[in-house]
Amino acid sequence: MSKAVKRTTGSSVPDDADNETTRVISSEDVTETQVLGTGQKGPLVPDSAEDSAERTRVISDQPLAADEDLERREAEERRRQDAERRARERAALERAARERALGTVTPPPAEPEPAPVDVPRPVTDRAFASLGLFVFRVVVAGVLGVHGFQHLTQRPETYAMIERIGFPYTTQLVWVLGIGECLAALAILLGLWTRIAGLGAMAIGVLALVFVHWDGPNIFATSGIDGEPALLLAACGFLLFCVGSGGFGIDAGPRRRRALKKANR
Repeated sequence: MSKAVKRTTGSSVPDDADNETTRVISSEDVTETQVLGTGQKGPLVPDSAEDSAERTRVISDQPLAADEDLERREAEERRRQDAERRARERAALERAARERALGTVTPPPAEPEPAPVDVPRPVTDRAFASLGLFVFRVVVAGVLGVHGFQHLTQRPETYAMIERIGFPYTTQLVWVLGIGECLAALAILLGLWTRIAGLGAMAIGVLALVFVHWDGPNIFATSGIDGEPALLLAACGFLLFCVGSGGFGIDAGPRRRRALKKANR
């Protein structure tokens, strides 16, 4: 509550009296004033309107000054932010005009790299299918490898067979046939370049059927089909050419890397 100090003019009490005290009163209330040393006590009644106007109300201006200071700081902060925004806009406009004058083309923002895509394994690379293909490859490689070894170690018989067919370069063909069968068997066993090795095994089986076993008028002269081993070898080579080695082979790793690279392009 604001307070006022009563100071009267024309009072009988002197100003330099040290033993006098004046009670602080409110402008809304009527209080009493006690003058020590005179013994007088009574209600304070102003003599006139001028006497009442002489009372001076002292109002503390600290809250008002704090509000004004806060408003002034907020206004300064808004002006500073507006000046910074205008400076940024001006700099952007100047940079754009400079780039247009120089013919500079701003590159588009770099796109984020796509997340890697996991490629599911083919059916032939799964565990059960890979096991079946591995056993199949072992059998085919064993049959083909035994034929190649026999052609290399029994060269006179192989030479007579090729000479009867009528191919030229009989001596060289003996070595080519034996070494080719052994390399194809090794590749099929390891699962390395399996499709190429399967194509080679199919070619060997077809040549044997055409020039050795099916050269007569009737391929059913004996029980079954004449040249059944060569026919089965050609069919097995064709199957390996179509499906590959499966998961249990050297070719499985590069094949999966190529599929991942193609999917993540």
